[in-house]
Amino acid sequence: MKSQRISAKFLVTPDPTAPIELTPFIGMFHRFIQEKTLDGLLLDVADYAHVPNGPGVLLVGHDVDYGIDLAEGHAGLLTVRKRYGDLPAADALRMTLRSALGAIEAIEGDGSGGVQFATRAVTIQLLDRLTCPNDDAHYEAAVAALGPVLSDLYAQKHEVVRAHADDPRKPLTLVASAPDAGEAALLAKRLGG
Repeated sequence: MKSQRISAKFLVTPDPTAPIELTPFIGMFHRFIQEKTLDGLLLDVADYAHVPNGPGVLLVGHDVDYGIDLAEGHAGLLTVRKRYGDLPAADALRMTLRSALGAIEAIEGDGSGGVQFATRAVTIQLLDRLTCPNDDAHYEAAVAALGPVLSDLYAQKHEVVRAHADDPRKPLTLVASAPDAGEAALLAKRLGG
C-alpha cells in the first residue's frame, strides 16, 4: 500500500449538514499564513464557496492543505498531506492527524468561524487510486498499516469501517470512530504532538 496523498476530515458539530458561513474563514486563513499558525509552508487561500458540496475555503500549502470542506453535504475540516516521500503510510497518517488536530485548535481558538469540530470520528482517504484502489485487499492492507495510529489516536476501543465500498471509482476511505474521544489537544498529545 503506497499512496502519495492522504487526507483526514473531522466534521463540524453538532450538525455537519447545517449550512455554515464560509466568508470568515478567508480572513482567518490569511491570518494563519501571516502568523505561521499551522504546520507546513502555507501559500494561499482559495474561495470555492460558490461550488455546491465542494471544497469550500481552502488554505493551500506546499506539503499540506487545510480546508473547510463541504463534500457530500457534510461540513468539516479537511487536511490533505500531499508530500511525504518514502515515509510509511502510518507515519504520514500520524503527521496528517497531528496537523489536522492543530488546525482544529487554531480554528476553534480563533473563534471567527463560529464552528466546533467533533473528534469522535475521522474520515481518512488514500487519494491515489492507481496505487491504492478501493478494493478489499487494499482496505485490509490499509487497516493493518493504519490501525496502530488509530489505536494511539483514540487510546480505547474504536471502530473502523469502509465507506464507498461499492464504488471502485471513489478513493479508498476509512472511517474511524470512538464514543468518547476527547478534545483535539488530548488526541494530538496521544499522537506525539
